[in-house]
Parts: sequence; C-alpha cells; structure tokens
Amino acid sequence: MSKDLRLQCEKFVSGHLPLKAGEEFALIADWCKKNGFEQDYYGKGSLIESFEQKVADLLGFESSCFMPSGTMAQQIALKIYSQQAKNYSFAIHPTSHLELHEQHGYSHLCNLKSVIIGDKNRQLNADDIDSITVPVSTLIIELPAREIGGQLPTWKELNKIKKVAKRKNIFLHMDGARLWETKAFYKKSYKEICKGFDSVYVSFYKGIGNLTGAMLLGSSDFIEESRIWLRRFGGNLYQMHPFVASAAMRFDKAISQMPKYMKRTHEIFNLLKDIPEISFRPSLPQVNMFHLHVDFTPEKLNSARDKIAERDKLWLARDFKASDTPNSSYTEIYVGEAIKEISNEELLKSFMKLCELSR
Repeated sequence: MSKDLRLQCEKFVSGHLPLKAGEEFALIADWCKKNGFEQDYYGKGSLIESFEQKVADLLGFESSCFMPSGTMAQQIALKIYSQQAKNYSFAIHPTSHLELHEQHGYSHLCNLKSVIIGDKNRQLNADDIDSITVPVSTLIIELPAREIGGQLPTWKELNKIKKVAKRKNIFLHMDGARLWETKAFYKKSYKEICKGFDSVYVSFYKGIGNLTGAMLLGSSDFIEESRIWLRRFGGNLYQMHPFVASAAMRFDKAISQMPKYMKRTHEIFNLLKDIPEISFRPSLPQVNMFHLHVDFTPEKLNSARDKIAERDKLWLARDFKASDTPNSSYTEIYVGEAIKEISNEELLKSFMKLCELSR
C-alpha cells in the first residue's frame, strides 16, 4: 500500500474516514467532560463498568470485561475452557484469525492445540462439527468469517451448529470481531444471535471505529475468571478510559448505521456486478464487507489504484492480493461511513477506470 498517497486522498471507498490522533483525543476529552466520566483504575470506574454492562445486556450475557485486544480475549477464553474440560485442544476453521494472524500464540503462550475443521472456502456447518473425531474443549466460529469475504451460515444452520456443539458437550465460543454487521443479515436481535454461545468476543475498532479494544462476554463466573487471566496476561492496564470512551461515544450510532451500510452494499453490488472483470465473494454479499475480485495482477491493479488516487484524490482499496485464479486479484471492501462521500456514479466510473488502466 502506498501510505503517502492514501493520506493525501480526500475520499475513501472502504472503512471509516480517518482521523488524526489529535482529533480523536479531542473528541474523547470533550465527550468525557460532557458526560461527567472520570478515569478508571485497573478496570474499575463508572465509564468502563457501565459500558461493559450495556454491551452485556445488549448481547444477552450476565457479564463482560473490556480488554486491550481480541487476541488476548480469545486466548483467555480458550485457556479457561481447556482447564474446565481438562482438554487442551480446540476446533477452528482453516481461515481463523488465531491460525493465520497471531503467530500461533495459543500454542506458545497457552500450550493449546488447534484442530482444523471444515473447508477453507466456505463457512462451518453442523456436519463439520458433528464429524469432529478427536476430543476438543471448545469450538470457535467466526461470524462473519472475514477471510472468505464475510460469509455467514444461514439462521437454520447456525442453530444446528449450536445444537450439535451442546450435544457433543463442546464449549461454543464466537469470534464476533464483526458481530455488529450480522444483524442486518439475520434480521434478529443480537441476543438471539448470541443465544446458545457460551462466550463471545467483540471488537470495537473495526465496525465501531474506535482507537482499539475488545470485550469478552459470558457468565458471571466465566468473566470473573477471565479477569484473573487478564491480569496474568498483562492486560489489566492501569487506565483504559481513552479506549473505552472512544468506543462508548460512537457505539450507539455505529450499530444503528449497519442497516444503512448493508443497503449501500447492495447498491454497490448492483453497480459493479456487470463489469466483466469484476466478481464478488461471496457471490452476493451477506454483510457490509466482501471480497472484490478483479481479473488483473496485483501489480497492475495497485498501480492503477495509485494513479486514480493521485488524479482524483480517491482511495479505492487497500492492496490488491493475488487470488487462487491466475492473473486475478482481490481486495477487501468494508462499506462504512467513508463511502457516503462518494456517489454511485463516481464509484462506478472509478472502478471502470481501474479496469481500464489495468488492461
């Protein structure tokens, strides 16, 4: 990615509008002052405790704990379940973040072992769970699965997964880094979606757009134990109110916008689907995030993107990467707040220009 070019752009297709560090700090300070919130100390304080309870109530859990990162939150969940089950193996999809992007921290730090199940090109289903032949303590299912374009199981299939996990006496944990995006697809409440899961991790810097931070949710006993592990992991920071406030001050508005983002995603799909070189994964986006595949090499597409950025001050996408198909590439598009600055006409012209410059 040409970082300097991106910073010079005024419009962005994917994600939320970037803020400078000072701008975010000013927003946090003003919001805390208006709401009368003071600092937290080691996870104790009106701001962090009220936000934890708010999210727990929304998702239908007894308790929750704000944590610095999802990597930490999910390893803590796995550690607790492995000890309870006296089994240090857990089941995950081949494209799980834990397997691809965390340097196998679960193994090096927690002495845990992953059991890979399912097909790397699709979401997990109940048959995948039923076919697990080795004992595992926990099943992690990512909703939606980012590495395969934000795919989700159907509502019927999701409930079958929950039932199979319960029958096999496997703890069921959700990697809900992008849980907020699923409601528009399922047309169910977050409580209904989370029901049947023993625990859920959610992120606040992705769809919500805060500085950083995550939350682990579950039963009161589970969260009480997770706080002990948070201390052991070094995650019980002296103060976390800047991260908490950054999430809390935009949380309600952010989740209320998800149906709007989904509607715009369908508009984008209908705009671009007839360009011969472009295809989508999944073939019809299920959430406001998808993989856009284009029939040119990454080198040609990234060069074309940079030319458009220089000329039009419009940033079309992050780096294009090689796909499984020769001379084809893909990039992830997240339809969020930033794209509202771009009309459908300008969007269509820009992606047509991308293809023209790549030929």
